[in-house]
Amino acid sequence: MNIANLSFSALPPISVPFRYFISAAIFLILTGFLILFSGEAVWLSRWHPTMLAITHLFTLGFISMVMMGAIYQFLPVIGGVGIANVRMVATISHALHTIGTLALSWSFIVPNTVISVIAMLTLGVGFTLYVCAVANVLIKKLSQGQTIIGMRLAMLSLVVVVTFGILFLAQKNLMPIELGAISDKNFTDIHALLGGFGWAGVLILAASLQIIPMFHVTPSFPKLLAKYMPAALIALLSLLFVFKPSSTNGQVVITLVLVMYSIFNLTFLKLFKQRKRKVVDTSIQFWQFAGISFIALTCLHFLPDTWFLELFAGNKALLISGMFIYFFLVSIIEAMLLKITPFLTYTHLQTLCLSNFTAMAHLPHMHELLLKKHGRWLFYLHLCSCSTLISTLAFTQLYQLFALTMLAEFSWLLFLILRCLHLYKQSLAKINNCV
Repeated sequence: MNIANLSFSALPPISVPFRYFISAAIFLILTGFLILFSGEAVWLSRWHPTMLAITHLFTLGFISMVMMGAIYQFLPVIGGVGIANVRMVATISHALHTIGTLALSWSFIVPNTVISVIAMLTLGVGFTLYVCAVANVLIKKLSQGQTIIGMRLAMLSLVVVVTFGILFLAQKNLMPIELGAISDKNFTDIHALLGGFGWAGVLILAASLQIIPMFHVTPSFPKLLAKYMPAALIALLSLLFVFKPSSTNGQVVITLVLVMYSIFNLTFLKLFKQRKRKVVDTSIQFWQFAGISFIALTCLHFLPDTWFLELFAGNKALLISGMFIYFFLVSIIEAMLLKITPFLTYTHLQTLCLSNFTAMAHLPHMHELLLKKHGRWLFYLHLCSCSTLISTLAFTQLYQLFALTMLAEFSWLLFLILRCLHLYKQSLAKINNCV
């Protein structure tokens, strides 16, 4: 990692990323309430309307929300160039994203053409504005090449994923004639696989090339992995347009993707063992839990479907999908939030103090912004909710227990983010009084 090329001079206002982080936690609190009153039948199929709503609340409302908010802050740091008119772009795209996600989830549970059209328009316009704003930076010649290349590939995946989503909504609500290709469930699978492994997965991979060595003082990732893995993953996922996911060749492609991500997970697990600062860090525990979980779900993928008949009602796909979203993606995002939230707050305050060194006395320590014990409690709550999720997938009558643990976890996450923002405002007032 080339720390010398990192830049903190073009940071957007702190309200830009924090509005996304706060909204993400609120979305999963809403999801917890939805699950609480959903009923057992939801957990029998990933195609159940309420399960589709829950899935999109996770993927659009939490995972994409956090990643989009982080990119506003991440791009200026690693590339030295901020997004133009960032406050306006963030305000409009965030509002449209929020409305669109709520409308889409509602339209799954209570089908309604008007609500579906609102979802289609708001998500389409919101993502278009966001992607264009980010692409305007990514097309420039920037430093930190491998991370930037990975982000470009992730954004390309996002464009394809959103395009498919809009087409699905348009076909369902506006086109009376069936379009055979788009109505094929294989394209729904491509939409999900590109969203999970292309948009979310490749972006996490690219960001981790910087975040893990910088925050955790580990060696850098192997050069071959950093240089070739993001492109190789996108190339493999692109083959699913040639070989349907349900075909034998398509299953081989999916298996190769899982194996490659397992290599990535094994690599960062090894890097954490080699870190120079051997201190207990909850963020690292989240990363380690995510890595081990992904390797476990890859092993489950290789087991025959008949092994799942008794315990999980044969629903292997829902089990693996649930583990991928909740055990892997959510774990890593929470790991990043535990580091990014206090780091952003501290960096913004420190920047203000540079013009008046007497204000440094009011600069809080990063550990004050997010207490270590608070991070540990979040990890314990996450372990509880992961356990109850697996229990619910095995015994559907336990779904309310999962909902309650989820509500506890993300209410606590929301408290941590709001507490950090409150301390920022307190410190900001003191610093301004010194100017």
